[in-house]
Amino acid sequence: MTEVVQKIIRQQLKYIPAELRCENVIQHSYKCDDCSKKSGKDLIISADVPKSVINGSYATPSLISNTLHMKYELKIPAYRQEKEWEKRGLPLSRQTIINWQEKASEYYLEPLYQLLSKELKNQPIIHMDETSYKVIEHVKEKTYYWLACSSRESDHQIYLYHHSPGRGVSNPPEEFEDYNGFIHCDMWHVYPHIDGAEIVGCWAHLRRYFHDALPPKGYKKQSISAWAVKQCDRFFTLEQKWKDLSPADRLEQRQKILKEKIDKFFDRLHEEAPNAGGKLDKAIRYALKYEKYFRIFLENGSLEMSNNRAERGIKTLVIGRKNWLFSASFKGAHHSGIILSLMETAKANGLDAEKYLTFLLSAMPNEKTLSKEILKEYLPWHPAIQEICKRKSKRELLYQI
Repeated sequence: MTEVVQKIIRQQLKYIPAELRCENVIQHSYKCDDCSKKSGKDLIISADVPKSVINGSYATPSLISNTLHMKYELKIPAYRQEKEWEKRGLPLSRQTIINWQEKASEYYLEPLYQLLSKELKNQPIIHMDETSYKVIEHVKEKTYYWLACSSRESDHQIYLYHHSPGRGVSNPPEEFEDYNGFIHCDMWHVYPHIDGAEIVGCWAHLRRYFHDALPPKGYKKQSISAWAVKQCDRFFTLEQKWKDLSPADRLEQRQKILKEKIDKFFDRLHEEAPNAGGKLDKAIRYALKYEKYFRIFLENGSLEMSNNRAERGIKTLVIGRKNWLFSASFKGAHHSGIILSLMETAKANGLDAEKYLTFLLSAMPNEKTLSKEILKEYLPWHPAIQEICKRKSKRELLYQI
């Protein structure tokens, strides 16, 4: 029979497992015959070769970046990665994986982390939060990670995770000890001690206190806690409506509409003198104690009503913590904070984090020095980095399919 026509019946996706290839790095050497005859000895010149990311190791940028992707984005700890690499045909121990990650952080990522810290400190508005973390070598049960991140209005988005032995006044990142700007936070008592900073209260936390104080189901009379939650929801609805406005227009709307409503909100709470005890008493005391901080966002259109940016940022670490369980040492926890900072900052600037790390670990070992000017060329918002490591949108992926 003779074929007359063919047509595509359907499209289907085939999964092709990742493969590992062993590459030989070859160095070419050249000899000039004329020069050798004149000098009476062989004159040989060897070509340059790309430097290894870690001397004396078979690790490559793509291999290390994939282990980082699995741990910090997929939340797969090293002991489970060990099994996955064995399945792929590579007997890679968990200790080797950890050593690679720590050395990559120490040699290449930490200088970038320090530069990002300085960049963030120069931003006028930041968000901060903290969460507990377990380190085996620490005497106490808990250590802490502090997160500082950029505001929504910032052109350069930065997320910094700083590991510290505690949660006290002396434990926040040193770079922010004398920060002069606005800090969105949950009113943990440490933040007001930061010299020069103006603290902005989080209405999401305020609402949470009243939500926890809601009466049981079936309670017919409207309680003060239910009223407070409803008012907070209305405030957030208005803020959502003004989300895309310029800071000046948003400030105008806040002064025109929201300020009066918030005045009435606190007037009502002042009338309800906290004396009953329990969760409602705690919620009212919290609201009145920090009233001036909850009002600050009304005076600046660039400020936000909540600290949800930091809450979402810290959630990445909390989810990972449930899988990693702990770090064996302070050194490991320190480098985990650096790696997570670079990956979350890359994603916040629209980059593919794994691709970005692969590029960094490929290019940075070949730099003669990592000066400040050179490091600036590796920041996630640099045009060249954006061109190389841009994350594909869902629309582009669907188009390819």
